[in-house]
Amino acid sequence: MPKANTSTTSPQVNQTFDQLDEELQLLLEHLSSDDEEIRDLAEEIFSELIPQLEKKIDGYVAIIQKKKAHRDYRKSEAQRINKLAQNDEATIDWLTEKLLSFMERRVETLGEKGKKLEGMFSKISLCANGGKPSVWINRDLPTLDFPEEYVEFIPTLNTQKLAEDAIASPEGEILDEKGQLLAKVMPKGRHIRIS
Repeated sequence: MPKANTSTTSPQVNQTFDQLDEELQLLLEHLSSDDEEIRDLAEEIFSELIPQLEKKIDGYVAIIQKKKAHRDYRKSEAQRINKLAQNDEATIDWLTEKLLSFMERRVETLGEKGKKLEGMFSKISLCANGGKPSVWINRDLPTLDFPEEYVEFIPTLNTQKLAEDAIASPEGEILDEKGQLLAKVMPKGRHIRIS
C-alpha cells in the first residue's frame, strides 16, 4: 500500500464537493491500511474532514432554502402583478368598448361628421380596421361535416402508445423495420430530499 501523503494539510473551507469527496475516498482507503502510522494519520485527517463536509452541506442547504424562499416570493409577486395587469387590461377593454359603441351611435346619428371627436387634451376617430376582412366560421358544426377540401388531416405521433409499448417490450425499446430506434425506456432520474 502506498504511503500516505504526510504533507496533506487539513481540508480548507473553500474546497469543492468533488475535492472533498476525492479526499474522503482516499482517506477511506488509508483507514483500512495495515500500517498503523498511515491509519493514525488518515483518522486524524478524517476527523478534520467530516466537519468541513458537514459545513459544506449545511451551506448548500442554506443557500437552496434561501433561494426557494426568494423563488416563492417572486412567483407570488409575479402572480399578484400579473393579476393587476389583467385587471387593467379588462378595464381598458371595457372602456374602449364603451367609447367605440358611443362613436358608432354618433355616426349613425350624425353620419360622417360624427366619426371624429375632440376632448380638451385628446382626439378620437372611428376608423375601419385594416388588413384582411374577418370571416365567421361556424364552429358549431363538427369538422367532418365540412366539405373535404376544407378539412386538413395532420399526422400526429401517438407518443402515449409508443411509451406504453416500450415499457411493455422485454428489451425496453421499440425499433422500426429498418432497425432504427424509435423509443426507449430511460432510467428514472434522481432527486435529493432536504430536511
